[in-house]
Amino acid sequence: MKILNVGCGATRPESDESIEWTNIDNLHWQLPEDGAARQALDGEANYLEHDIANRLPFADSTFDGVLLSHVLEHFDAQQGLQLLCECKRVLNAQGEIVISVPDASYFRRVYPRDKNENWQELFEVTDVNNPIPTFFEAALWFDQHLAIMTEDSLWAYLKMAGFHDMHLLDKGIPWEGSSTEAMCKQLNRQIFSLDVSALKTKLP
Repeated sequence: MKILNVGCGATRPESDESIEWTNIDNLHWQLPEDGAARQALDGEANYLEHDIANRLPFADSTFDGVLLSHVLEHFDAQQGLQLLCECKRVLNAQGEIVISVPDASYFRRVYPRDKNENWQELFEVTDVNNPIPTFFEAALWFDQHLAIMTEDSLWAYLKMAGFHDMHLLDKGIPWEGSSTEAMCKQLNRQIFSLDVSALKTKLP
């Protein structure tokens, strides 16, 4: 099984005999060229440095699965749609995509209790010295986020990109009959995330 991990960040699983992972992101700008972290990154056999805002450097129908974990919110609507279309292009006909994004609906539900002393319970985050009064502001409105995501807006992205059969994943648990278990195991920030999967080709 071949899986593309788009916008991988620090989550870069290694390949094994059952899964060939390709981790792709543009991380070089964050790391000094002569630093140990940069050298270690460049030494990873399955990491590819690439600006994912551009066309993905793979042929059509290359992968069985594509993972986007906390990536889509970093693009505006049109850029995000372009990225999803690229993900669909590189998936094979039976391929499946898994997407995880911050869930605005969850932030709304817990907002009355969104104070620093409750962050561990509500968001599994401990940051007692953070001067930002709510995690809503610190995370959902993080200054590198260009979109706010809900179940409806994610459906609209996937529909426009031509995906089919969107499934909500309950805290990253694959739906019955899905082949996404390996991708779901890589998901994080589950407590405040919206996780979905969708298919390139409509089920019969």
